[in-house]
Amino acid sequence: METEIKSVQEIKSGLIRCHKKRGYKIYESFPILSEDPTVMFTNAAITPFKHLFLNSKKEPENFAIIQNCFRMGGSTEMDLIGVNPYCHTFFEMFGSGTFRTNHAEATQYLLDILSFLGLEKDKLNFIIPNDGSFKKDLIDNDIGGSKIFILNQNKVFWQEWKFGKFGLVGNGLTVVYSRNGESALSIDQMILNNERFIELLNLIYVYGQETQTGEIVSIPNPGFDLGLGVERLAAIIQKCNSYQINSLKPLVDIVADFFKQEGFSQNETKIRILTDHLKTICILVNEGVMPSKKKQGYVLRKLIRRYLELLWTSSNKTVSSRILINRFCEQLNQPYSSERAVALIEKEELALCKIIKKTQRILEKKPDIDSNILNSTFGFSPGLALLKRCGMEVKK
Repeated sequence: METEIKSVQEIKSGLIRCHKKRGYKIYESFPILSEDPTVMFTNAAITPFKHLFLNSKKEPENFAIIQNCFRMGGSTEMDLIGVNPYCHTFFEMFGSGTFRTNHAEATQYLLDILSFLGLEKDKLNFIIPNDGSFKKDLIDNDIGGSKIFILNQNKVFWQEWKFGKFGLVGNGLTVVYSRNGESALSIDQMILNNERFIELLNLIYVYGQETQTGEIVSIPNPGFDLGLGVERLAAIIQKCNSYQINSLKPLVDIVADFFKQEGFSQNETKIRILTDHLKTICILVNEGVMPSKKKQGYVLRKLIRRYLELLWTSSNKTVSSRILINRFCEQLNQPYSSERAVALIEKEELALCKIIKKTQRILEKKPDIDSNILNSTFGFSPGLALLKRCGMEVKK
């Protein structure tokens, strides 16, 4: 490692500096709202670069980027934010594309980057595809067999990758960091202990494209895609979880202070989820997304309502978060989006209060009504159902 890297900004600038020296073309982050018709949001660093792998008329340049990413793949993935302190709805990803190279050279490149970051080799575990690719190259670079695990099917870790509908396909390895240096005995052990074994990055050999008939065809420019989570790397380097890193802790502290001022119990999981959701909401609003019933707008509305439900269930009453939003946007250096964020969230507050009051009237007449009917017909979600069957104090 050239210099000691500690802060998030130092991590990002260090990675970019390293790749500039390697001759990679450097890009600024693309918008979160993706132009790719197969995805609504830019969900990985490779998303804006798919065309480079598919363009038969031009030889692509190696590239590197720090990309803003957004992932909200359903309630199960969102629930991971509360359980896993290394998961985020909005996050930054370092990504690179390397062309005209083979597995041995790509593996050496990967290990060079890990060494540059100062990550000890004996704390790294490598989960590889069941076709055995990467295994010999890892062993040739003094990675012991006990650090290499073969994955037989996609589960929490993936060996086969598809980038969008009818998009690029590839297979690759996952690097998992052992926080305290203990040896992993199995893939399952790493999955079940996600605070001790941190999934850090993927190196994927992108070799084909899926057709509408499900066939995999070759592409003009096969290459290697590397994706590394900035927040997770910062957590490893700063010896904390990714909500305690220097770029996120001030935001977490703002939410925790709001809990204290409002007299809520200090619940670390709820504070972490609210921090994640409010940050993502502010960023989406700043990019011009408006709550609606369709596409990106629907996702934003869902996120706002989930944020409100969690905030209200923390106090068993409807609470205005105007002060919280203003402080949050100021810390994000987005004070210009504060007014819009407040207006949109307060509009959703009123809509939710109407749903609660309407549901209260329904429950007075039909106290045994099925909760699924309340959710599907009236929008009274399981989150609101936690409020003692609408026994909450509605101030709006």
